[in-house]
Amino acid sequence: MAARHHHGPAVTAAEDFLSVVGTPEYVADPYPFLRRLRETAPALHAGSDIWVVPRYTDVVRGLKDPALSCDFARLEHYDRYFRARGVDNRFPLPLNALDPPDHRRIRSAITPEFHPAAVDALRPVITETVEEVLDELEARGRTDIDLVDDVAYPIPVAIIGRLFGIPREDQPLLRRWSHEFGVASDPDAVLTDAQREQAAEATREAGAYFARLVRRRDTVPGGNLLGRWLAASRDDRTMSLAELLVNGVFLLIVGHHNTVSLIANGMLALLEHPDQLDLLRRSPELMPNAVEELLRYDSPVQTSTRVTTGVYHVDGVDIPAHRQVMLLLGSANRDERVFADPDRLDLRRPEAPRNLGLGRGMHSCLGGTLARIEVGAALAALVRRYPGMSVAGPARRRVPCFTLRGLTSLPVHLG
Repeated sequence: MAARHHHGPAVTAAEDFLSVVGTPEYVADPYPFLRRLRETAPALHAGSDIWVVPRYTDVVRGLKDPALSCDFARLEHYDRYFRARGVDNRFPLPLNALDPPDHRRIRSAITPEFHPAAVDALRPVITETVEEVLDELEARGRTDIDLVDDVAYPIPVAIIGRLFGIPREDQPLLRRWSHEFGVASDPDAVLTDAQREQAAEATREAGAYFARLVRRRDTVPGGNLLGRWLAASRDDRTMSLAELLVNGVFLLIVGHHNTVSLIANGMLALLEHPDQLDLLRRSPELMPNAVEELLRYDSPVQTSTRVTTGVYHVDGVDIPAHRQVMLLLGSANRDERVFADPDRLDLRRPEAPRNLGLGRGMHSCLGGTLARIEVGAALAALVRRYPGMSVAGPARRRVPCFTLRGLTSLPVHLG
């Protein structure tokens, strides 16, 4: 599919912004609108207490700047926000919602398991899991599948299940919890009472399940990621049991979402660009850079939100204190100041690793290396095993999609 270059008037008011982001046109292709944001201003007021920052340099600065906080308790509507999502805010916050020094303390306890060298040692397990999922798919004799349901979800769920020592028969629970909690935690979503209750129930169920896992690992220490976390937290008391539970649940039900979406988004992009798919098939050594380019081209995480601790200056624009600042990762990844011909998919793109798809700075995605290896293994196996794969029906995007951009369905013919 050829790159699309739609232009329109500059965005000048909150009404313009809010009226666009929920439209079918935006869901299908947000990037022309994000280009107009970049052309308009370095920061724009998007209504209420929300501001957006669309340009690469400003986004990178915001991701690293301690003047922007992840502590949403600084917002006046913090309690109302969490109550509206059925989330009990009495528990410790997960890593992604902490500032130093708590962030540094918790991350130091968790990080060793996600160090690039530690994750690299998992490559054989990841490759084996990918092949098992595809072998089972072939054993069912189906040639028309939904890539999201049949491939993109099962692979990362199976891998994170193995890492945490979750029995295979329990792994489908992760998908249900991920969906219900993910809907509630999406800042774009307007929730029904039923969705709020589902989110609260998913949180309770996942917490109780993870507590049982912890008790089980307590009697059989070591052996998997959870056992090693538990042992480390006892040895140096870096992390309380409540903090271990919260961060474990967060990784279990949210942590694999990016991988699911990147597999699906990435495969769709390749199928829509047959020249690039053929290039990858002929030159599999391009896979590491291909993953970076696919992460840049259509990132599963489109925004990273912070809170101003004081008046925050963005290239001549002043954002007041205690406001939400949405750093537009998806826009930054298409910034023509950094990426030549940014709307073109180019698996050889030398600047592809500069993408911000998994963040930057101390709040960069903890499982970024793991996600990259999983996605590379999944795409490599799909490209190798199914040279005749084609899109068999319209892809369906998750709605809303301003923060999280992924597919709910991608029908394909395996060929």
